Amino acid sequence: MDNLSDYILWMGDYPISLTGFHEPDAVILCLLSYIDFRPAFTAERRSIPLKDTLPILQGNGLRVMITGDSKEHEKIYETAAKSKRFGELILSDYVDLLDDSPTVQFSAVCFHGSNWSFIAYRGTDSSVTGWKEDFMISFTKTEAQELALNYAKDHLTDDRIWYMGGHSKGGNEVLYASAMLPEETLNKVRHIYLLDGPGLCPEVTDVDITKRIDGKATRIIPEFSIVGKLFEPEIADTRIVQSFGMGIDQHGLATWAIDHGKLAYAEENDAVSEWLCESLNEWIGHIPQNDRPVFVEEFFDAISVGGTTDLNRILRGSWSDIDAILKRIDASSELTKKVLTELPRLAFQNAVDQVRQKLEETAASRKKAKSDNATDEVSC
Repeated sequence: MDNLSDYILWMGDYPISLTGFHEPDAVILCLLSYIDFRPAFTAERRSIPLKDTLPILQGNGLRVMITGDSKEHEKIYETAAKSKRFGELILSDYVDLLDDSPTVQFSAVCFHGSNWSFIAYRGTDSSVTGWKEDFMISFTKTEAQELALNYAKDHLTDDRIWYMGGHSKGGNEVLYASAMLPEETLNKVRHIYLLDGPGLCPEVTDVDITKRIDGKATRIIPEFSIVGKLFEPEIADTRIVQSFGMGIDQHGLATWAIDHGKLAYAEENDAVSEWLCESLNEWIGHIPQNDRPVFVEEFFDAISVGGTTDLNRILRGSWSDIDAILKRIDASSELTKKVLTELPRLAFQNAVDQVRQKLEETAASRKKAKSDNATDEVSC
């Protein structure tokens, strides 16, 4: 199997206008939306070819707005920028917003080919604010969802061929935005790509609105999918992609595999991820709707203790940060402490239930085999 960089090197000399738009192209454009393009845009320069962003960003310190390691993202961006297929695409209308009040983290950018355009919504960056907003979709429509809808309305105004896509929280934003578009505007969109993003909370939004986009949407999740299984949207064209990553690392687009120029697909999700998803969705369902805002506020207040604004700092294992977080959680309400202890209990119970079910299935299978053998012996 190949990776996304291999795909770019293989297809790099062929413009999309010549070959047509492929699924790996959507994955790569959504991955590129994680690049911090702010230095490439000025008041005078509102659009720029991707290839011209490379020297600017490298000169200003290239930043990838994700939680965790970004090396492979940087490699894919640099490879894409140097290729004809992606390097000649024009970027425009770059938006990057981060604010604590109201809680909002939103970023989007348009990529333009000769006769087509792609709106890419960035997923969650490493900011505490961004992750807090992710949790907020469990009890309210978020500011980012509304911004995504308005961004689509503002740009889907001409007769070009339009595509939309997003990864992680960006997938949730494109799901919400496209499903809420007026019919005339939605008709301008040829296809929508939902890349391992959560669905819509049924207690907040009527999930039946997603039926409006089902005929022109493709949902792609990795074998080990957690984020994309939360409030799992019912999209008929749902596919499972193979990944070079392990466990939750498969969520990263840079780990997705290519086979002969196409995404490498798998038959089913990993059993462990299915168990975790069941536990997470049950955990969220156990939290009453009115209690969810309290839990989210107190939990992220604890994470932000000491002025921490970037989750990468916590992931690097600063014990002073972790110790302060645990102390703040211990001082939070009984509700928050109960919610946090409920997840391990549910996960353990689900594990026990699955083992019990497997044992019962095995016992039933052996009983049936024994019965079949006895019947055969009587027949003889």
